[in-house]
Amino acid sequence: MSVIGGALLLFIVTLTDLNSCARPNVEAEVNGTELTYEDLEVRVKHEETITKIVTGKLNDDAKDQIREGVWQQFVQENIINKQAGKLGLVASKADVQNALAAVSPQQLEQVAQALQYGQTNVQAIPYAQKIMMMMARIGAQPTAAGYKQFLKEIDKSIAQIQKQNPEQAQQLLDIKEACLYCESRIPAEVITQKYLAMVSLGQVANPVGAKMDFDEAATNCNLELAFVPTSSVEDKEISFTDDDLKAKYESVKDIFFQNMPSRDIKYINVKVTASTQDIDDIKKQVESVEDTLRKVTDAKAVERIMRSAKTDVPFANVYLKKDAFTETNINVVASHLDSMHIGQVTPTELTTYGEKNASYFATIKLIDAQTTPDSMQVCQFAIDDKAKADAIIKAVKAGSTLSAEAAKHQDMVKKYGLKGDTIWQNTAYYLAPETTDSAASDEYKDVCQMSKGTTGFVKVTNPQDGKPVFVITTVLDTKALTKKYNVAAVLTPVKFTTATYNDKRKQLNAFLAKNKTIEDIEKNAAKAGFTINQRPGFTTSDAMTLRMNIGGEGAKQAMMWAFEEAEVGEVSKLYECGKENDQLLVVALTAVNKGDYRAWDNPTVKQQLTEMVKAEKKAEKIMAMAKNVKDFKGASTLKNVQTDSQPEISLGQLSMYVPALAGAVERTAAGKFTGAVKTATTIYFAQVNGKSAANGATYNETAALAQSNQRILSRIFGQQGGLYDAFIREAKIKDNRFKF
Repeated sequence: MSVIGGALLLFIVTLTDLNSCARPNVEAEVNGTELTYEDLEVRVKHEETITKIVTGKLNDDAKDQIREGVWQQFVQENIINKQAGKLGLVASKADVQNALAAVSPQQLEQVAQALQYGQTNVQAIPYAQKIMMMMARIGAQPTAAGYKQFLKEIDKSIAQIQKQNPEQAQQLLDIKEACLYCESRIPAEVITQKYLAMVSLGQVANPVGAKMDFDEAATNCNLELAFVPTSSVEDKEISFTDDDLKAKYESVKDIFFQNMPSRDIKYINVKVTASTQDIDDIKKQVESVEDTLRKVTDAKAVERIMRSAKTDVPFANVYLKKDAFTETNINVVASHLDSMHIGQVTPTELTTYGEKNASYFATIKLIDAQTTPDSMQVCQFAIDDKAKADAIIKAVKAGSTLSAEAAKHQDMVKKYGLKGDTIWQNTAYYLAPETTDSAASDEYKDVCQMSKGTTGFVKVTNPQDGKPVFVITTVLDTKALTKKYNVAAVLTPVKFTTATYNDKRKQLNAFLAKNKTIEDIEKNAAKAGFTINQRPGFTTSDAMTLRMNIGGEGAKQAMMWAFEEAEVGEVSKLYECGKENDQLLVVALTAVNKGDYRAWDNPTVKQQLTEMVKAEKKAEKIMAMAKNVKDFKGASTLKNVQTDSQPEISLGQLSMYVPALAGAVERTAAGKFTGAVKTATTIYFAQVNGKSAANGATYNETAALAQSNQRILSRIFGQQGGLYDAFIREAKIKDNRFKF
């Protein structure tokens, strides 16, 4: 029984351990707070929806940025929350309402402009402002009261249009869920703001420090400089041992700290591109289409040609303003339009297209051009009987109105929702006109080409039953006449062929077959045309970033190999990866580092220490040479010395570039010599010829205290060496996102 009991106990303990440790859906953890795969995906999906609603677009690069942004947000929230929790900071319902109420129209206008000019992104906008921007998108009042009313009525609105327009109903549901998500994120923002505000209020500049800061900025110096770079001393002139490296390591140990496990890796990443033969073949294909386009004049014939052409810009047979091509990055079309005549085809040329400015071969045919209004005031009524449509048009021409005629056909008004109301319609682009078969509207070609005061119909197809519908239109007024172009643009991307890809893969595999060790790969990579990339201290967060940059399943597998399978000194197999299956990747592992201080004898660390110790030994040698230097004349005769003159430089400027020299100059009276000043890379000597107040500056304690306080806060909240950087060092972070 005791044996059985022991076995059961072991089973229970093992099962408990597995349940507590083997959490395959946990992607990351910060200070004990877990981020599961499901939680991350939900947050990313919401953020993607918000970006799409606010900006109207969402590409793959934006998705990658959003995913990384959600992770950074999770880390920051949990780090700040730990500190805020110690102070008892919370976010109340009133705080959330205050955040919503604080959003002003001026803020929304400023944010919209910043988004338009690329000065910010959607993720950087506070969540309360995001809610109001989404309210404005759907025409709701962008205020706290307007948002409350939206939530009160949205479910009813969705239910009403669900059957008639399920797509629009889904859009409204997406906006509702996005707004509720934003509202749920406001408390975390409030807590962060409260904590940072408390830190800011706790930092006060003192008069002594403010006066020192003022003197530094307001004092100009007239200097003669002499300096000897440590690099001027040859390596053979110095010597050092591992003990020197160890001693240096202890003095600068903090720079080698990492709060996450890491690897030192080296890798070859090859991006496959089109060969010369590929480029020639693609150019010939486009030239063939160019030749065919020259032989036709009819838009229908052009459409048939374009249907079989390999182009990333499909032919829609529409009229567009010139601006439409620049706004969609089809600049090659816009650049030719003003100089082209109708029917002309441009010679095939190499150009760029798209957000990433990829290479394309292009040829363009200008089919037609029309000067038409950008907006039109119209009355419209739809009916599904052609004879009745002709009769209504005849009645309108005889003096009736569309609204009056529509009142006689309430069944059609109910069916199609058009009752002859007057509206302004955007006609900045339009389809090429189809031939009408209505004798009653013989002057009619297309709504956009109709003259003011005319009536006609456009024949469309009812998507529900496939039957024709006749949309009768009266043009009441027009605005903004502009020229519009019907263009067929062939833009064929310059891409590599399968043969080219296979050739590059064979070359890399052949190289790896001959060079199996890291040493051999490093020695022979350049001769074989490959570049070695080095990433010391490569964390799992770095792995996620690299994986996203390269893309593809192969990049994920390569990162998992480096962190979970590889032994030091091993070289991986060749991984096929890339967002467009266009990259090859080989990884080599050179060191494994625990999540604390990287060891002094880590190859990369040792190399850094070696450079530091070399510089110190060389500096000592120069200092020994300069021990008898008493004045600037003596300094200027030293071996390898260089000289410079700075007749008017402020101590503040000098402090930014060479703080040690600035300190020495500040302590040295006018007309005196500083002596030797040692820095990390150079030994300086300065003759202080004079000091003066910059621009007659006078000290104002109140202004100086404000500026000094601003500098203190800048240091506290700076990216490096600031408060958050210190918290990151203390945080317990586990990041396994690269495996998902």
